[in-house]
Amino acid sequence: MAAEGEGIAAVPVAACPPPASVPPAASGSTMLDATVEEVEKERVLAALMKFRKFDPPIFEGEKVEPWMVESWVDSMETLFEDLYTLEKDKVYLATHCLEWTAKVWWKRIKRNRASDLPPLSWEEFRGLFCSNYFPDSEKKKLQEQFRKLKQGNRTVAEYEREFSHIIDCVLDVVRDDRDRADWFERGLRSDIYKAVHILKFTTFAEVLDRALWAEQGNAHVHEEREASERDGGKK
Repeated sequence: MAAEGEGIAAVPVAACPPPASVPPAASGSTMLDATVEEVEKERVLAALMKFRKFDPPIFEGEKVEPWMVESWVDSMETLFEDLYTLEKDKVYLATHCLEWTAKVWWKRIKRNRASDLPPLSWEEFRGLFCSNYFPDSEKKKLQEQFRKLKQGNRTVAEYEREFSHIIDCVLDVVRDDRDRADWFERGLRSDIYKAVHILKFTTFAEVLDRALWAEQGNAHVHEEREASERDGGKK
């Protein structure tokens, strides 16, 4: 014990520094980043499970016809709209519907894309997809085929199937429904064209319905004429 009145020198106590390898701020930031990443993974997985419940069509990339490409893209975009899909999720969800050679194509796209570029947007993906499976050269062939398309000796229904098939593949060959009706009417056989054109219809449904009606009427008249000729021959 010190004598009374003597001062006692204070002994400084050094504070213990945190471990140099794990700074407190950095450790907290790392944990936060890991939590955010985990939450994002769960969100994306939930979006994928919800997407699959609607049975999206699979694209295999084998024996591809133009209408298959347009149909698949349209199906994807319809589902995106119905499910209020976030833009950043669209490519992720759609590429889960690729199989066989289409899946190989997608892996090659990812492998060849520079690592410093942002993820592909849906617009970019759709452009690459259509360029690969429905190139402009094929699209131009169908456009030319559409401009020359005529009913000829086919039935109205057969003519309509090919007509609509091309429109489904190349959406920009017609401007709107009235333009579609005009193109269809111009390609009808002359006898049916006259029966349709005189009524000045403005919608495709009306033109098609009248063409089918005229075809049926012509067939009925033809049958009656043949029956009359047979009866006359017998007499």
